[in-house]
Amino acid sequence: MAQLTGRVAIMVRGERLSSKEGATLKYSDVEREGVVGDAGVLGFTEKSVIPEVECVISHSAATRLADFQSMTDETVSFDADTGTSYVLRNAWCVGALELSKGEVKLRFQGMKCEEVGA
Repeated sequence: MAQLTGRVAIMVRGERLSSKEGATLKYSDVEREGVVGDAGVLGFTEKSVIPEVECVISHSAATRLADFQSMTDETVSFDADTGTSYVLRNAWCVGALELSKGEVKLRFQGMKCEEVGA
C-alpha cells in the first residue's frame, strides 16, 4: 500500500521550524474559474495567484519574530514524509506576526513553487 502524506517539515534558511500539525501548501500559480453563459458553460478564465506555505510554530525564548518579519528573499521548503518536497523560491514572510498562547502563525509567499524529489 502506498504511503500517504501525514507529516511535513518546514525548512527556512536551512533550519527546520518547530511547526505544529496542519501546515498547508498552495502549490499553483494559476487559478481557473468557469464561465457560464445563457447556453451553459462557455469555458474558463485564468488569473495569477501567489504560491504559499502556511504553518504555526511553537514560540520559545530562542524564537526571533524580527527574523521572520525581515525575510524577503528566502528559500522555503515543505518536505512531506512521503519523500516529496516543494520549494518556494524568492519567498517572503507575509503580514504582521501574532504571538498567542505560545504559538505564531507564519505565512510565506514566493515567486515560484517547484515540486522536487520522489
